[in-house]
Amino acid sequence: MSAPTASELAAAMQRWGFLQETVPAAAQRWIETFLEAYSETLDGPDDAFGQISALREESCIIPALELERLRSRDVLFFLDAVGQYVDHQAELRGLALDHDLPAIAQEFGLSRDDAMAAVRMALTGSAAGAPLELLFPLLGHDRILIRIGAVNSRLLHGRGLEPIRYGPDGRPFEPIRGRKPATHPAAEESSGAEPGLE
Repeated sequence: MSAPTASELAAAMQRWGFLQETVPAAAQRWIETFLEAYSETLDGPDDAFGQISALREESCIIPALELERLRSRDVLFFLDAVGQYVDHQAELRGLALDHDLPAIAQEFGLSRDDAMAAVRMALTGSAAGAPLELLFPLLGHDRILIRIGAVNSRLLHGRGLEPIRYGPDGRPFEPIRGRKPATHPAAEESSGAEPGLE
């Protein structure tokens, strides 16, 4: 078998109760985006059921240790800023996320890789998957904001932002943290400030 066509997938979604008989233009675009994101993993329309169901959920399950990796003030503020960024976008298709997310992350001292990993984990509960440029329009504004809000709520409640000290293997555990840019001594001298004073 091979990946389903858009019409085959639409028919399957109607069968599952995800779509009405008439497929609106917005749903057709969603199906095309879904196939662009997942077609290589599908052998037929029924293979799409699990992924479509997961995308339609308001939340996702994040493995406990991965949630611990997100347990820092830098990640919390970064994810909140990503939510604000999404909220200000009229359209989630075609966003320059490879540029925009690292630019937001830079404000919090997060590396590009840590930032992308944090967003993916918050939105899908998985370290791998479809490109974020396709996931954003598949999830839509509301689900992205709900999922980020749920993660931030889970991080703040309970133990708060105090990370675990050791991982399951007994080694010291470090969550994702921002790194503040080093201040160059020459810059401090030219500003007239004494080194080490703010």
